[in-house]
Amino acid sequence: MIVLFALVMARVFGLFLGAPIFSTQRVMPRRIRMMLAALIAPALMPAAMSDQLPQDGFAVTVAIAGELAIGFAIGLLTRFVFAAFQIAGTIMGYQMGLAMANVIDPESNRQVGVLGTLHVTMIAVMFLLVDGHHMLIRGLATSFEAFPVGGVLQTGVLAQAVFASGGSMWEAGARIAAPVTGIMLLINGMLGLINRVMPQMSIFNIGFPLSAFAGYMAVLLTIPESASFFVRAYARVELDIARLVGG
Repeated sequence: MIVLFALVMARVFGLFLGAPIFSTQRVMPRRIRMMLAALIAPALMPAAMSDQLPQDGFAVTVAIAGELAIGFAIGLLTRFVFAAFQIAGTIMGYQMGLAMANVIDPESNRQVGVLGTLHVTMIAVMFLLVDGHHMLIRGLATSFEAFPVGGVLQTGVLAQAVFASGGSMWEAGARIAAPVTGIMLLINGMLGLINRVMPQMSIFNIGFPLSAFAGYMAVLLTIPESASFFVRAYARVELDIARLVGG
């Protein structure tokens, strides 16, 4: 039972290392994650019963590493959605002239654009509102059927799911940023035309304020659609996790 508890706890902790919000050091310190994993593991042990438990110390160590990888992969599928919105915010910020306006992002613990942080914060709140954290725990509980505790690690299945989801992250980020990017392209084209027709006008004096104002208005107008896009992306991630764990 001790070996089973250690392996289940390792899979839960791996989820906390890869999943958004759970992996944020400022939101959930490592000690809290360990305690939470120790509390959740006993509830998942009945679903994780297996006759393939390792016996010697080396085999247990290898199995713990495999359990960490499985949990991390499940959490990473959800993190890619957050990364897509952060990419979209960064693209918008560059188009609006906010390339140098950076803040510390609590999710990644590094400097990112202000619009990227805004989008990630908004998505984090929505993720909790739609019970995304409960979805991750349910997916983890179901994963014991597809990936038995102590069994052979199916690296090909995990890698295929992670790479497929990671590849769509860039496309999703570009699609989220497309409306604001299109509006900024029209504004810049208009400013270029004005500068061509009336070269005596100092276009730089009005170009940056106009671009920033138009960008802010475009961001405000597209926030409802961004929220709707998150709901669709969340449903797709939930489906991807269900396919991965055989649910």
